Amino acid sequence: MTALFSQFLPGSVETPGARIHVRAGGSGPLVVLLHGYPQTGAMWHPIADRLAADHTVVVPDLRGYGASVCNDDDFSFRAMAADVAALIRGFGRGDDGKAIVIGHDRGARTAHRLVLDHPGLVARVALLDILPTTEVWRRMTPEMIRAYYHWGFLARPEIAEPMIVDDPVRFLHSALAGLYSPLEAFHPRALAEYEQAIRRPGVIHAICGDYLAGATVDLEHDASDFDRRPDLPTLVLWGSRGKVGAEVDPLEVWRGRLPRAEGRPIDAGHFLVEEAPEQTWAALEEFIRRG
Repeated sequence: MTALFSQFLPGSVETPGARIHVRAGGSGPLVVLLHGYPQTGAMWHPIADRLAADHTVVVPDLRGYGASVCNDDDFSFRAMAADVAALIRGFGRGDDGKAIVIGHDRGARTAHRLVLDHPGLVARVALLDILPTTEVWRRMTPEMIRAYYHWGFLARPEIAEPMIVDDPVRFLHSALAGLYSPLEAFHPRALAEYEQAIRRPGVIHAICGDYLAGATVDLEHDASDFDRRPDLPTLVLWGSRGKVGAEVDPLEVWRGRLPRAEGRPIDAGHFLVEEAPEQTWAALEEFIRRG
């Protein structure tokens, strides 16, 4: 079976409060790829090698996820964004010192916080299959609660952690399939990495800490920045078979936060990078190479 990330080297970067595992490859302008729940950076395997043909590509595991370690128990998007800012400063090679940042799910929320907290580091940003965190909570209808049950469940670590530890792989599979994506969509090597990671109690703790922050301190941070409208090129993609665009126009919502947002749906569920890699790559490539 062909190895994933054949052109990349693994490594780690110490940041305040964390040790971030990264895969890095290629040369040229910097692109940072941020994964989401319940995955690792392995989710980017369908496009990472292609990007590395003419970019420096850095693929971290978010703090506490995958092979990364969180040392200070801070799983807020602000802390995750600070980790990414450290990576950009360490790997940045562009004349302007900025990076293109592409995030999916929790990685996209990290990317949004990065734009707010460290605007000078981001040249353009792509947000895949999310609405702003405050919007998700505001729109928690009964149907949304059924689809996004994990938002409340994982935000109760004292309940969720011991339950997940009992059968972490089963929980992982249900989490993947429950977001409108069949397990067959995931490359066996990527799925094996997700399974290996979820078996680590530290990863389970990080996932719960992430969602607890998303129901508490992240909302406070977002509320304090609600009136800020960063002006930078923004791509928004979402799965047409998922929930993000089922009841609202994601572009309309995001233009209220990032006025230059553009984008379209992809024929997929939540995990569009792995479900529909060619469609997703085509949209990302056009956005990246537009310059």
